[in-house]
Amino acid sequence: MADRAVEKGTYTISNPEILNFIKSKLMVYPTGNGVSRAKHIVNNNGRLSGFELKRLKNFFDNFNPQTNNKAEYELAGGDLMKAEVETILNSARSGNDNSKKVRQDMNFDPNSELMPYQTPRLSEAEEKEKKEEEKQKNAVAVIVNSDNKILLLKRADLPKIWMPGKWALVGGAIEKGETPLQAVEREIKEETGLTIDKFNKRFSIQRNPNSIEHVFACRYEGEPTDIELNEENTNYGWYDVDEMNFLDIVPHLIEYITLSFKKYD
Repeated sequence: MADRAVEKGTYTISNPEILNFIKSKLMVYPTGNGVSRAKHIVNNNGRLSGFELKRLKNFFDNFNPQTNNKAEYELAGGDLMKAEVETILNSARSGNDNSKKVRQDMNFDPNSELMPYQTPRLSEAEEKEKKEEEKQKNAVAVIVNSDNKILLLKRADLPKIWMPGKWALVGGAIEKGETPLQAVEREIKEETGLTIDKFNKRFSIQRNPNSIEHVFACRYEGEPTDIELNEENTNYGWYDVDEMNFLDIVPHLIEYITLSFKKYD
């Protein structure tokens, strides 16, 4: 099932050296086995379907430098492409496994709301929060609609904008004198125009000694088009985790969502 989901996706070769390498080999080997595939890769600027990536992996797995045509191997991108294909497929399969787990957690009871408010203790940072004002603190909202889809915003490409052009959850820095709850309510209002003051779950994550993330989960039962963006974002959408695998998202986004639906004993 995971491989079928991977095959339906479209992926981009991120290393520009690979395309340059293939172009150079097309000049050396203008005809013969592998030329058609090489031209397809170049003409599509490195964008390939999951099915095409799996065929490439099969080619590399079965290539024998002692008996097979070296030119065909180089036209396929050589060692650089072989490593790139492995990386993309492994990442895509891992993403689909995470997606399946999140869907299971989200739908453990389709008639219920999110888990009641609980605060799992992930670190000692919360206990020391008031005494450690020098830490960077952020409040993030996982907002879910009636279709179990999650609101993402596309960051504007402006100076001082964190991760410009990427898709992210609603949220931002906690201002001086604010509690995490006050901050997340403010960020939701500023970035989306929505007023939400009831949260079903919250937890905190400390990734390094100098920062802490407060994550809040809630439902929005209104119209999905009610969003009014401010200047920090250029677009919005409601997505399930499968769809997020094909977006340019900020780091750790799916992890936060996974934790939002994790059932704690």
